[in-house]
Amino acid sequence: MADKRLARLDTFHAKHVLGELYRKVERLPNGIERVVVHSLNRAIYAMRTETSKAIREEYAAPKKDVDATMWVRRARLGTKIAVLYARGRMSIPLIRWGAQPTKKGVTVKIRQGAGRKLISTTGGKKDRPLLGAFIAKGEVYGRTQKASYPIVRLYGPSFLSVLGRPETRFRQQVRAEEIFSKRVLVEANRILDKVKA
Repeated sequence: MADKRLARLDTFHAKHVLGELYRKVERLPNGIERVVVHSLNRAIYAMRTETSKAIREEYAAPKKDVDATMWVRRARLGTKIAVLYARGRMSIPLIRWGAQPTKKGVTVKIRQGAGRKLISTTGGKKDRPLLGAFIAKGEVYGRTQKASYPIVRLYGPSFLSVLGRPETRFRQQVRAEEIFSKRVLVEANRILDKVKA
């Protein structure tokens, strides 16, 4: 899957947020640009942290694996835009969901607060029933036919099911803008304090 944009921040309301500070910072060499770029980058990384937390509140996935499904395009002086993307497939191998072998197959814990679930389908868009699931070489595999081969490597659910909801996307964007607004003030005051020192 192509990268999917989760949140986007730019400079459209920095001047409004800074108010009186804007004129003071504007007098410094690249003052506004530095304030905006630092603020955008701080805010977008904070958004990645919050997005990861939102996913892990619903899914019992390890933080390291959730974080690996996202990447940030940092703002620069030339392009004052920071973007948080979902990277590739937003799911991780089932082995990372606490997979355990049982007499009936393999169980995993997918949802927070829910019990363990016996794997019975391949999941995903081409969902097919499994004749069996097993753990081999540190991964969870399943059979869709009676023959020993082919076997398929199994993955957990896509996190985009959480992040793709309009209400979640809206909430994440609003929160990104809130963080950016706070960071603009912090960065402006930090640069002005350096000049005074």
